[in-house]
Amino acid sequence: MTDSSPDTSAPLTWSLCIATYNRIDVLEKSISLALEQTRPPQEIVVADASPDWKANRERVAKQFSDAGPALVYLKPERPSLTHQRNLAIGAACGDILALFDDDTMMFPDCAQQIMSVYERDGEKVIAAVGAANQREMPEGVEVSAARKISGKAGSAKAGQNLGQRVRASSFGRWAWREVFLMSAAHQIVPYDGRPITRPMTDLSHLPDDLRPVPVLQGFSITVRRDVALKEPFEEALLAYCPAEDLDATYRFGRHGLLVIAPEGRIHHFEAAAGRIKRKRATALGLLNVAYFTRRHSDDLPRHRRAFYTLLSRRILAEFLKDTLSRRWAYPQFLGTLLAIRHAPQVFRVPDDRLRTWYMALQERILAS
Repeated sequence: MTDSSPDTSAPLTWSLCIATYNRIDVLEKSISLALEQTRPPQEIVVADASPDWKANRERVAKQFSDAGPALVYLKPERPSLTHQRNLAIGAACGDILALFDDDTMMFPDCAQQIMSVYERDGEKVIAAVGAANQREMPEGVEVSAARKISGKAGSAKAGQNLGQRVRASSFGRWAWREVFLMSAAHQIVPYDGRPITRPMTDLSHLPDDLRPVPVLQGFSITVRRDVALKEPFEEALLAYCPAEDLDATYRFGRHGLLVIAPEGRIHHFEAAAGRIKRKRATALGLLNVAYFTRRHSDDLPRHRRAFYTLLSRRILAEFLKDTLSRRWAYPQFLGTLLAIRHAPQVFRVPDDRLRTWYMALQERILAS
């Protein structure tokens, strides 16, 4: 990092906000790593939608002492990642909020590195900072929970290796973006006129290795508290809420830059428990994008056309990904077809019925 003069005002505080559901083993480990930070949080806020949340609270509370960070343990109204995130944000007091997943494992100096970025940004050019995901776990850390898998062992291995195989050449990297649609530009519709591109802004007063990005992934988000309060996560989403992070952080970009801090290292464990099946996740991910577009568009006819263009391209992309990953049941392809079936209704339902109707649609898909 560049040696630039830090802001001379009082140090910023930070809070860790975690939404969790039935993953107590990884939750305990992620909290222990947060407590061991070289710059600990002032508090850890947990929104736990698990049926046995009281027992979880008792297990987690054993990790805390009177002299350390405070624990705020909340019971959400329903299991919804976005509702749980908003509940934790509303209860948190830190200047900076780390909205990490319950299976985000922090390296010891992660918080210190990220907070130094905010504190050097005296002009508040930056709205949110993403942590840098590492392939390896922090040294000496072990987690007993199972990782996410994809069907049979053979298909899981093929799926894990797909990206590496495709991106082995310049043509492959182009195909990864434009055919497989594995870039932020092809995950959501830019519904308020700001393109999904990397912003060109002067960062000379900041560390020179920061990477401006259009959106952040949910397991890696830190954000200024005032920005998070202005741009809440979509409350109508249920369960795992695919694409909720892209939508919220795209709106964070209304208030400043989004950057990745390479020195703020984490490992996303990707625990298996608490996730939904590929077909449902694909369908809900696309339908959520339709819902975001309907809710926030400043030019709905134009952005609705952009959504249908994206949807049509995803048909081929998901078919190819299923095929190359040897998922012979074609869950992502079928999930895309399911989204195509329901998407027109997202744009037709009257505004006063949209939220309740969309929540009911999600419940039907999750129960199918």
